[in-house]
Amino acid sequence: MAGMNVATLNADAWHLQYGDPAGARALAERAAALAREQGDTLGEAYARVSIACFEMRHGDQEFARDEFQVLKKFFAARNDSRGQLRAGFGVSVILSWTGHSSEAYAELIGFVPQLEEAEQVDVFVVRNALGAASAEAGMLDEGMRHFYQALAAARQLDSPDHLALVLSNLGDTQHGAGNYEDAIRFLIEADAMVAKSRLAALAPLVASNLAMCQLAIGAHEAAYETIQPYLELERGEVRIGKADAAFFQAIAAHTYTAHGQWDAARDMCDRALLAAEASGELRVVAHCHWVRGLVERGLGKPIESLQALQEASARLGNLQDPYYPVQIARELARAHADLGQWNEAYQHLEQHQQLYERSLGSAARARTQITRIQSELAEAERERDFALLKQAEAERARSELELLNRQLAAKMDEIEHLQTKLREQAIRDPLTDLYNRRYLQEELGNEIKLAERRHYPVCVVLIDLDHFKAVNDRFGHPMGDRVLIELAGMLGSNIRGSDFACRFGGEEFCLVLSDIGIELALSRVRELLERFHLLVIEMAGRRLDCLSFSAGVAEYPAHGNSPEALLAAADAALYRAKAGGRDRIFSAE
Repeated sequence: MAGMNVATLNADAWHLQYGDPAGARALAERAAALAREQGDTLGEAYARVSIACFEMRHGDQEFARDEFQVLKKFFAARNDSRGQLRAGFGVSVILSWTGHSSEAYAELIGFVPQLEEAEQVDVFVVRNALGAASAEAGMLDEGMRHFYQALAAARQLDSPDHLALVLSNLGDTQHGAGNYEDAIRFLIEADAMVAKSRLAALAPLVASNLAMCQLAIGAHEAAYETIQPYLELERGEVRIGKADAAFFQAIAAHTYTAHGQWDAARDMCDRALLAAEASGELRVVAHCHWVRGLVERGLGKPIESLQALQEASARLGNLQDPYYPVQIARELARAHADLGQWNEAYQHLEQHQQLYERSLGSAARARTQITRIQSELAEAERERDFALLKQAEAERARSELELLNRQLAAKMDEIEHLQTKLREQAIRDPLTDLYNRRYLQEELGNEIKLAERRHYPVCVVLIDLDHFKAVNDRFGHPMGDRVLIELAGMLGSNIRGSDFACRFGGEEFCLVLSDIGIELALSRVRELLERFHLLVIEMAGRRLDCLSFSAGVAEYPAHGNSPEALLAAADAALYRAKAGGRDRIFSAE
């Protein structure tokens, strides 16, 4: 290894991680060995980051997670911001893969200010990961913005591998929003980039995303043809990571079901499920159970089909991708219909219709967002070109241009943070993360209109914590906040997807229960009250129990035909419950 440069080896390894993962690992191992020879602990640490990235995607994810944490502390102790960025990137990817997209976003967003001075490859890595974390967290607008900034960095790198990855991610994001036209356009461009790559390591991933879009629009034959070239790859050949391989297998199984090849679909689905569970890919796990439901139906096993689809629905958890709930709700309706369970079939069909209508709005917003971002980027490029022209004309203007660029970058970050903050503030209560009163005022009217059209009842429940002032006075406001958070979590986790919970104000909460009568609503609120009685909170060595709340329940249309009337009726019932001694639930008169 005489004469080799550790920094060059590390730079090449970091640049090749997407296009040639095996080559990147080999270079990083050479860099690590040479750094140890020379006593270069910093160079060895950079090599270990690249090796951990390979393990994260292709090997031992637990080893990678621990290594990233150790390296992040190592770089922090040396105030090495670039090293912290690269190790933090690895931490964020693992968080995102395991369903912790909000934590992944928080891990990365702090690195944005230093991207102004960072290498383009690091700008790409952070922006691309931020795009993925934002999309996974349901912030599609912000995700698209980050992906476009990653795309700009990839074009400056002139790397087909980096371009293929971000274009594939843009396609996947648009697919999730239901905007299949733009999704396919991005993925076709990604496929063109793959064709220019030296190893085409990302080809199966791009094919997976493209085939999923084709399946979504009913182009089953095209999806089958898209997947076919990659089915016979040598299993020992390093192409894509374990998580992406599991996704590829799930899509391949899906294409088999579209061709009625049930045995091949089941075999591929089983392999995909094992790989997805091992890598913690929650979205792929849900997809595998969905495909298994299709296979069981194709084999004439309606009960097993329903069980698989119910498992798929349960595995969705907190996933923000709107594509899966729409598709799985439709398949659940079919499965119940196959068994003659018409009531359940109708409920899932209604759910599918509601989700589908929302997805249409999401697709329209996504198309508008693409146009807006492209316009903003074009305007930014024009401004940059003008600034460069001025710089060429007058050297003395250089300091002014640098200041302008810094201000522009700071303003973009400020706008992004402000948009995110305003978006959250508009509909969420910051303490409990429940919907707020503004959201209730907007959505309750919509819910009543829907119930009127479809002839079902809606119940509104107002809940007030008993003796909450005494809790604050005796235990302090931190304990009071903890009580509010615990009750909010209990409310949010014990309602259906068609219901919603809000913080009404102070210690008051509101539940809106769709398609449910007053008696069943009272029963459910009683169950909540019984669970709340059992809650024990310990903080700073102090213990709080024997908690209770009072509640009032009103039903549309029996107690009112407008949001104001229903809330007033529920509030009157709540007043009677409190006047009657608290710790009880009354229905409206």
